[in-house]
Amino acid sequence: MNLGALLLGACVLGLGACTPAPAVVPSALPVTVGGPPPPYGFWGMNGHLSPAGLDDLSKRFRLTIFQTATADPSWAVHTLLPMARASGVKVTLRTTADHSAYTTNGDFDLDAWKARLAPWAGSGVQAFIDDGTLVGHMLLDDIANFDRRDPDAADLDEMARYSKELLPGLMTYVRQKASAMPIPGDTSGGRYVYLDACVNQYKSAEGSVTSYAASEAAQARRLGLGIINGLNIANGGDGSSGQPGWGAGRHAMSASEITDYGTVLSAVPECGMFLNWEYDGEERWSDGTVGSAYFNRPDLQAALAGLGARVADHRPVPLLKPPVKPPPLAQPEMLP
Repeated sequence: MNLGALLLGACVLGLGACTPAPAVVPSALPVTVGGPPPPYGFWGMNGHLSPAGLDDLSKRFRLTIFQTATADPSWAVHTLLPMARASGVKVTLRTTADHSAYTTNGDFDLDAWKARLAPWAGSGVQAFIDDGTLVGHMLLDDIANFDRRDPDAADLDEMARYSKELLPGLMTYVRQKASAMPIPGDTSGGRYVYLDACVNQYKSAEGSVTSYAASEAAQARRLGLGIINGLNIANGGDGSSGQPGWGAGRHAMSASEITDYGTVLSAVPECGMFLNWEYDGEERWSDGTVGSAYFNRPDLQAALAGLGARVADHRPVPLLKPPVKPPPLAQPEMLP
């Protein structure tokens, strides 16, 4: 790989001095001209899901998207999505409740998952997909957390196919890094047909962020998946912040970690969305700290806003795959 490819991410994003960015293979995706940059935001956001809260975070962080969960189509259609639309903020949703709703004898139950999604068809949610308010469907949060059998690649692709049948035009993804995604069988050439993207949510325990960004991007490319990058800001620090994290024995990221890790991950050419976990105004961490209270410190505010600015400078990267065309019908044989 030549030097220009190595420096592509940093130079494109205008980071000042062109310090080495992740050694990623140049994107095979076409450059999209004139579209919006990748959405940037957070998971969770309890305590901030109000018109005033969304307006505040949009101004402070350049927030353009948030991920949340609800199994109630009526609340989503009549309260959540209209509020997001009015605020000009996009949404991704997990719609099928928690793992227990589709676990049978410790195994992932695809039919039970489909039954949970079915009420969303005809609920009125399609209007918010069509106008670009609802842009993503998180099929599963943590795909490897079932007692006996986790979903395999065929399950995940079928979930994505069914989602697109019920909710056409909605991008599908799961929360799992590319290198831990199950690999589709030989019939699909080792690539996902319907599933659009996976989430590479970095924490310091993963090792070098430059190596992580490059290897996860390469594996996503091999699997035919788009990339949603992000930082585990609540639990993924190296301890330098001195702030206990969401979980006991973990640490929240410092301002310098957010800047350093985020600079590398946001420079990945195929990054089509950037989501940090999490910015929550209600949930208490292991030491009793409210998460957003920690992130409201001036240095952390500046780091999160700076990362939002970097993502806003990224070229557009669509994550939704084109519709799969059915195979052509066999032609009848002509009699001699």
